[in-house]
Amino acid sequence: MGTSIPLITFLLAIALVIATGILTFYVVQLQKKLRIFMTGKDGANLETTLTILTERVDGVEETLQAHKEGLEYIDARVKRSIRGYSLVRYNAYDDAGGEQSFASGLLDEHGDGYILSVITNRNHVGVYAKKVTTGKADVSLTPEEQQALTEAKQPLEL
Repeated sequence: MGTSIPLITFLLAIALVIATGILTFYVVQLQKKLRIFMTGKDGANLETTLTILTERVDGVEETLQAHKEGLEYIDARVKRSIRGYSLVRYNAYDDAGGEQSFASGLLDEHGDGYILSVITNRNHVGVYAKKVTTGKADVSLTPEEQQALTEAKQPLEL
């Protein structure tokens, strides 16, 4: 039993040396990987790379905000532009042929706009504009003007 303690101690020492060797190998491997990881593009370190990327993100956010404001401006303009239109041609007088008179509906996205009427005969041309608010005329309409308003509202689904 006296010789077993130095033998156990010797075996434990060998096991510790082997374990230390294995751990040293893994530490060296981790150091290599960390060195590669910490070196960025063109030899820059990770901190420099992150700084560059953060600056780029800030630039992208500014550009995105500018585009958002531009789209809001365009959207506001589009809503006020003519979205629904129509043209109804007709003969205003029995003696005039060729359907030279017409009524035209011009409406924006909200159904606001005008009914423009042109009544033509051989001696006279009359031009009339009637205001439309939310798809309803402010004054009475002729049957042709009402048809023009109805046709102009169809693409808007008012």
